[in-house]
Amino acid sequence: MKNRKWAFFFIAVLILFTFNAFSETKKLREVGRFSFIDTNMPPQDLMKTIVENHTEDVKVGFALAGHSELYVPFLDQVRQSAFTERNLAVGDPMMWMVFRSQGKIKLVQDLEWAGNEPLPVYAFTFTHGSNLYEVVMPKACGNLSLVKVEPITPQAEQVGEPEEEQEPEYEIRRAKIYDEIYALLSDTDLYCSFRIHRDDDPAMKIIGADREAERFIFSDGDVIYVDQGRADGLESGQLFLVLEILKRDRVADEDSSVFRFGNVAVKKGRARILEMGEHKSTAVLEKCCDPVTIGCFLVPFEPQESLMGKDLGYDVPPFKADGVSGEVVYLQTDYIQVGSGHWALIDMGGRDGINRGQQLILYRELHEGAPLQVFGNLVVVDVQEETSTVKVLSCRDSVRIGDYVMLRPSR
Repeated sequence: MKNRKWAFFFIAVLILFTFNAFSETKKLREVGRFSFIDTNMPPQDLMKTIVENHTEDVKVGFALAGHSELYVPFLDQVRQSAFTERNLAVGDPMMWMVFRSQGKIKLVQDLEWAGNEPLPVYAFTFTHGSNLYEVVMPKACGNLSLVKVEPITPQAEQVGEPEEEQEPEYEIRRAKIYDEIYALLSDTDLYCSFRIHRDDDPAMKIIGADREAERFIFSDGDVIYVDQGRADGLESGQLFLVLEILKRDRVADEDSSVFRFGNVAVKKGRARILEMGEHKSTAVLEKCCDPVTIGCFLVPFEPQESLMGKDLGYDVPPFKADGVSGEVVYLQTDYIQVGSGHWALIDMGGRDGINRGQQLILYRELHEGAPLQVFGNLVVVDVQEETSTVKVLSCRDSVRIGDYVMLRPSR
């Protein structure tokens, strides 16, 4: 009998402890361990991927959170790329977060960001019914979290003489690409795009990885083995850029003309040297943009500054500007046409006076002698001797190989 009383006592204590644990706000100290959506891509690609591949996942997640009614207005924001980039401050609350674990969509409620520094997120603000909502997506994991619900306060009716009817005022949150000043070149553009590689293959190569018997692609946090070491001048903590070198037999026939300039080097992420042997070392992958495979190359990492500015658009006269002109010779891997936010290669480079950060005009000639069809604006990400990597800032038509590029006309 006495033992039964003690058993009941311990059960009661366990229930009380469990209730308190689940009722307290949970401290979220890191993200990236569980990812709802892969975010290792340019923001415009991410929005497109969500709409094309993850609408059902989003629907299930919002239903699990008890907010099925927010599914449609949230996706409307995604379709329009109507988001801002901001940081959650340490201590900011989250009502719930949807994530994926072991292939299943799950939910955790009542969170607080408790990391060591602010958390970068994509933020989507929209109205539904009489409330204003804000859903955020941490850039490191793609989870979805509701952080704000505010009632929309109706304006008080005026009493007295009727005044001249005025047009209602609306606050419109514009997509990032229409902001006056924003990051024209982000870290993603600088370290995840591609360029022409004319030299021999780089000297350092990935020759193996932990758990390579289980899988053949690797990402953040995975340990890799490289074929250089202490005798080759490596130092612990040294940072390298991971490259995949695409050669003629690796791309579609219509893209093969780019190889008259050299091979295409795709930036995959970074690797930091951990332990060194005489001629071999281990390294850990960091900030991967795409899956890394055995056989990728490593070159010294060179930090570059992001570039703030304004999209100058393509409202220019439909005539050729003075100076050099060229054309698009290669598009972002696996695409036959691209749009805003995507990367391309053009056959204009340093020898033509092209500079990083310069904005160029996209156009087509429908037939000889006709005014140009001007349809887009580019910014230069990286400059080589004969070619440049560019990002499409804005366009009203898809960009294809063979489209023409010219300098912005002086006004």
